[in-house]
Amino acid sequence: MFDTGWMADAENIPGPAPGSDPASDAPHRGRDHLRLLGERVAPLLAAHERTLPALDPLRDLFPDGVLRRGWTIAVGGEVATSLALAVAAGPSASGSWTAVVGDPGLGLAAAAEAGVVLERLLMVEAPGSRGAVEATAALVGAVDVLLVGSEVRFGAADHRRLAARLRERGSVLIRLAEGRRHGAGVWTGGARSSNGWVGGSHGADVCLRIVSSRWRGLEDGWGLLRSRRVSVQVTGRGAAGRPRTVDLLLPGPDGSPVLLGPAARDATAPLRSIEEGPADLGCPGAGDAAVVA
Repeated sequence: MFDTGWMADAENIPGPAPGSDPASDAPHRGRDHLRLLGERVAPLLAAHERTLPALDPLRDLFPDGVLRRGWTIAVGGEVATSLALAVAAGPSASGSWTAVVGDPGLGLAAAAEAGVVLERLLMVEAPGSRGAVEATAALVGAVDVLLVGSEVRFGAADHRRLAARLRERGSVLIRLAEGRRHGAGVWTGGARSSNGWVGGSHGADVCLRIVSSRWRGLEDGWGLLRSRRVSVQVTGRGAAGRPRTVDLLLPGPDGSPVLLGPAARDATAPLRSIEEGPADLGCPGAGDAAVVA
């Protein structure tokens, strides 16, 4: 049922039972395959260690500068994939395994440039949104970080089960929101308030939304692209509930993200606002946020 970029040894993959129908056994074999992968790449950190590191330039995006196990992090905006990979790069560089589910177009070169260690990366291709949901649930607890593509649709019941599983097993889920113009939140099926928050337990713990973006390096139509300055609006709940805006170079001149301080922000030209408006990620205040110009 599932095709992965990193495969277990052939002799360890369960085969069909004698006399069984191979087609009907495919989902069962897919789940067994993922379980075997999970046993091989189980997180290296002890269960009592409840945080994962973030890259230094991204520490201002998170309370205490770390990722908390059990979190769901929603990422949206024009360059959401680049930011999501940068978030995953911190745990990856420290020894954690990362799995990408439902995003077959994600390039390995882009992941490596962002800092994700390819030797500890699983690429999981699942047939249809339902298959991707099942694959995601199977990998929770098997890897530290799961990055789920924007085409995967979680219903309210899926979210409740997955959120409980994340808290119990300590993985971090990074959820790519849809493109710049859309009305859906991170999860489907939840009640939505006037400010964009998905009611009850539905929604992300931390929402990162790129509201402005501008490449640097082109001069009157010529030159080389050297870096991209972005403005990231951060909202969330609990410890991450204080709204704030963080300016970054993503990527910086050497390909790595760079945090821009107040002096750097004042000295640089204004960013180009994303014309379509910020994406609604299903976080507190998301619908009322202003675009940084």
